[in-house]
Amino acid sequence: MQDISLKVGEYLLNYRVSAVIRNGNKILVHHGIKKDHYTLPGGRVKDGESTITALKREIKEEMGFDTEYVKPFSFIENFFEMNDKNYHELLVTHELKFIDKEVYKKQRIEPIEEEKKGKLEFAWMDIEELQNVTFLPQKLLEYLKKDSKEFVHIINDERNSKK
Repeated sequence: MQDISLKVGEYLLNYRVSAVIRNGNKILVHHGIKKDHYTLPGGRVKDGESTITALKREIKEEMGFDTEYVKPFSFIENFFEMNDKNYHELLVTHELKFIDKEVYKKQRIEPIEEEKKGKLEFAWMDIEELQNVTFLPQKLLEYLKKDSKEFVHIINDERNSKK
C-alpha cells in the first residue's frame, strides 16, 4: 500500500488524517523538535484505506498505543507552502481516545519509530496555550477551542499569509 500523495500541476496533493485526542482541557499535539509549529498527530492515508483505519494505524505506528473511535470532527481543505512546495491537502480529522488510560498520565510521549526518535514528540497542551504557539492548520484551532459538537468543513488557505 502506498501513501496517497501525488503531484498535480504546481501542487503536491496529500490525503491526510489527524486525531483530536482530549485529556480534560488539553489536546495531544505533535511537534517536530526542529520545527516552529505544532499540529495534531496523524499522517497520510494509504490507497484502499479508510480514514479511520489510517488514523488508528498512524497512532499505533508512531506511539505504540491502540485507540478507540469517538466521532468525526472536521474536513479541511488546506492550502499552504512548505519547503518551497505548494500543497493542496485534504485533511480528515476524527476524535479518538486511548484505550489504555495510563497514556493520559504521561506529559510527553516519545515516538517509537527509530527514524523519528529525537526528531519529534507528542505532548498534551492546554487549548488556551495553543494560542501562544504556531498551530497548523490555523483555522482548526478555533473549532478545537469551541469543542465543536458538529462536524465542520474548513477551508484553510495559508498561501498568502507569509507574503
